[in-house]
Amino acid sequence: MTILTVALKYLRGRPVASALTIVSIALGVSLMVASVLLARGIKEGFIAGTTDYNLVVGAKGSPMQLVLGVVFRMDLATPNIEYTIYRDLQQDPRVETAVPIGMGDAYRGFRYVATNGAYFAAFPWRRKTFALAAGRFFAEDQQSEPTYEALLGAEAARSTGLQIGDRFYEGEEMAEYPLTVVGILRSTHSADDRAIFFSLPSYWGMNEIARGMAIKPLTAVLIRPRRMSDLPSLHRELNVAAETQAVLPSGVLLTIFNMMAVAEDVLRMILAIVGVIVLLYVFVSMYSATIERRREIATMRALGARRATVLGIILTESAALATAGGLGGIVGGHAVAYFAGSLLGPSGLVTSHSLFNVFDPAVLASVILLGTLAGLLPAVLAYRTEVAENLAPLS
Repeated sequence: MTILTVALKYLRGRPVASALTIVSIALGVSLMVASVLLARGIKEGFIAGTTDYNLVVGAKGSPMQLVLGVVFRMDLATPNIEYTIYRDLQQDPRVETAVPIGMGDAYRGFRYVATNGAYFAAFPWRRKTFALAAGRFFAEDQQSEPTYEALLGAEAARSTGLQIGDRFYEGEEMAEYPLTVVGILRSTHSADDRAIFFSLPSYWGMNEIARGMAIKPLTAVLIRPRRMSDLPSLHRELNVAAETQAVLPSGVLLTIFNMMAVAEDVLRMILAIVGVIVLLYVFVSMYSATIERRREIATMRALGARRATVLGIILTESAALATAGGLGGIVGGHAVAYFAGSLLGPSGLVTSHSLFNVFDPAVLASVILLGTLAGLLPAVLAYRTEVAENLAPLS
């Protein structure tokens, strides 16, 4: 009979204690794996969701509010700028592409985004591809003849149930200007999935104040320079101007990651405490089992088992418990991260990680090592068990 066979037999002999220990380890490992995967998924979600444009130009105010509102649709829009600013940037020789953005209200929580066809164009430098799942893109209409055609993001279409040809509006005051669904986008796994796009003339026509303005309003302009060497001068000039600010999305992203780092430090402390508690539970479980089996261990010694064999049995028990708990925890952690990613994925906030990777073997190896170390003291106690003392009559 091998050491592993004896160890597994002992574990089966106390099923409740073994199961509770495995579940405790699995819960601790699941919490750690899910937390790491979700933190990484949130970072990757922010990175994937960032615009391919190098500058976001908007009204003076908070740079983070501008980027969160225009790019991620997670904040209120900043004050408007004049449409002439977009025209000037479009004619600037340093600018390769300028895309106007008008942020409107929302329909059932999905933000209105007014823009033009350039927003969806397949430029060579774009990482994101816009493809139609049904219908077509909205028409490039004239300012005097808005068509009120809407293009829905994938999540907006799924959640609202709107189909091609449906007409909708938010609030009775907008009943005169209903939007008609003409297209539905395929998922881009970004904040664009939760947007409702339409043309700028439709945006101005729906807005009572904008209808009466000679110079139409915009929320922001997305800028891609012809050369990266043009970026500093554009950034400086637009920030010096009285009406505009130019924000580097990458800079705002760095600020967000620095804020997340504080939360990650707190999370690491919590996970460390959970890990210590789990290890203590494994230690107490193995210690109690060793105390209860002193007579059995002494009998094994009397029948010829060596001290090293007894030590190996206890350590193998700890390793087996840690292995079972580690495997269960990795599977459970991935399951939690996958479902959390599925819930948060449509918001563009997190990238779901459903596949196992090289991170998992390292976690499993660490759990087995720490679990085995937790059983080391009980194993040493079993190793030092005296045969004569523990085989003495109980009374």
